[in-house]
Amino acid sequence: MPYRLSAFADEISPDIQVQMDHLLDNEIRLCGLRGANGKNVMEFEDFQVNMMKSQFFNRGIRFSCIGSPIGKVQITQPLEPELERFKKAAKLARAFETKVIRVFTFFTPKGEDPTKYRSEVLKRMKVLAELAKAEGMNLVVENEKELYGDNADRHLEVLEHIGSPHVKAAFDFANFVQIGQDPWDAWVKLKKYVVDIHVKDARKSDGREVPAGEGDGKVREILKDAFSSNWSGYLTFEPHLSESGTFKGFTGPVLFKTAVDALKKI
Repeated sequence: MPYRLSAFADEISPDIQVQMDHLLDNEIRLCGLRGANGKNVMEFEDFQVNMMKSQFFNRGIRFSCIGSPIGKVQITQPLEPELERFKKAAKLARAFETKVIRVFTFFTPKGEDPTKYRSEVLKRMKVLAELAKAEGMNLVVENEKELYGDNADRHLEVLEHIGSPHVKAAFDFANFVQIGQDPWDAWVKLKKYVVDIHVKDARKSDGREVPAGEGDGKVREILKDAFSSNWSGYLTFEPHLSESGTFKGFTGPVLFKTAVDALKKI
């Protein structure tokens, strides 16, 4: 099997027991750790980390990444707080026995040309990459909407500027649809960097997230190309079928199974 199924389990429920039950019910044994028990992963206290790790490990579930919000702040804000948050994310990654941290490419002020902030974004992403290397971590950079790297050209620019084997891409079909970019064109440009494909489709007509294959994300075509090209990596469920926003997404147990079944059908 060229891929491994993972999920941001807080899409299922804030309750970790419900998260684990439905991961296993859907034959998923990897979790992208973004939140649990109503807290973002960056807010976990040490005793919670130890408790959660034991609970997940006892059920046979391991962690594909720490789904941090690092880089999901305005480029005009100071960088130092993000570096401190990254050090905490690295500590969490070691505790949960993963070496992968998901990061973002900074918001640029609305109404302004993102390229105005090109040099600052590239400098900051390079600093994050160097810090990751020092901490023994790998980065996956996501193409989140309204960030500098939301389109394929700027995303590729960031990855090429960093130019390091420990920095790769997370590819989100829906985010490309929602900014008006053809996901296939984005895939062709980015696929050599992609190690994590976020399973989230969307319709062009209204921007609404839908199960994989029911939108305009070209999920079937891209996965076919990926597997025929010997791609290997994670397929990470982040469906957003119930609630979607800049800083959160939710699906619920029933719709989560719908999301998994849709991908399995493809």
